[in-house]
Amino acid sequence: MKESSFGDRFECAVAIAERLSSDAAFDRVYNEEIRAHSAQHWTPVAVAARAANLLTRSGATRIVDVGSGAGKFCIVGALTTGAEFIGLERRENLIRVAREAAATLGAARATFVHSNVDSFSFEGFDGVYLYNPFYEQVSKHIVLIDDDIERSGAAYRYFVRAVEEGLRAHPSPVAVVTFNGFGGLMPRGYRFMGDEPAGNDRLELWTKLGPQSR
Repeated sequence: MKESSFGDRFECAVAIAERLSSDAAFDRVYNEEIRAHSAQHWTPVAVAARAANLLTRSGATRIVDVGSGAGKFCIVGALTTGAEFIGLERRENLIRVAREAAATLGAARATFVHSNVDSFSFEGFDGVYLYNPFYEQVSKHIVLIDDDIERSGAAYRYFVRAVEEGLRAHPSPVAVVTFNGFGGLMPRGYRFMGDEPAGNDRLELWTKLGPQSR
């Protein structure tokens, strides 16, 4: 019985490792429509793993991904680190996609919340991931995921400000990693820790220390 259980766990670990070996392998968890958006909208596996590593090495244990889409960053992070990942997404259909993918891959520490960032508090999180979550609203070079999001400069600026305000109001130590930026400026009190090439752009790491650490 124990040998069978061990064998099952080993086979599961091998299957997960294979899924994380490339974007093509990981994206098989999605249907064709979701896979079609991967190159432009979902964080690449290697970038997700590195971003999650930067956050956890900075002390983050509960990480929120703003605009989590199909859940790729959260799932990869949950499978490669010991942290808890929460995806915040305003498209309800993508919440369902992400939850199904997490269940299929056994990423129990990846959960997803249907909400807009302007009604969500960063309090209680010590890590934040931002993959330019609102760029879809102003870019003329990427394909819209669906017709639910209108291209609007005003809406783009509104949500970017909501992120800036959420980060500014954060009461405790927090690490933030951006990929392709997020469209705004890091608030006062955040220290730039460095950046590195990743995917088609760069990862940046910022930290904010709590009052007890100053």
